[in-house]
Amino acid sequence: MEYVEIKVPRDFMRLLGHEDVEGLERHSRMILAVELYIGGKVSMGRAAELADVSYDEFFRFLREKSQRIRIGPRTLEEAEREYNETQERLAS
Repeated sequence: MEYVEIKVPRDFMRLLGHEDVEGLERHSRMILAVELYIGGKVSMGRAAELADVSYDEFFRFLREKSQRIRIGPRTLEEAEREYNETQERLAS
């Protein structure tokens, strides 16, 4: 997976209660993955993968944040897209 870097004020780390940059990075990945999941752009499994956490950990995070959990694809097109993306990842 390719990565990008972003700059944020150090106050984010302190205000969110993170003692190090790694904690802030992890928190940021989770929040971004939740946004993609809630917006229906990725499945829960793909969101967990992007956040670099287990499916169960991502599920717990959603529950803690009182987010509505959508299990499975919402449309046939989403199911086909997820299937094709999975096949591509398995082939590489």
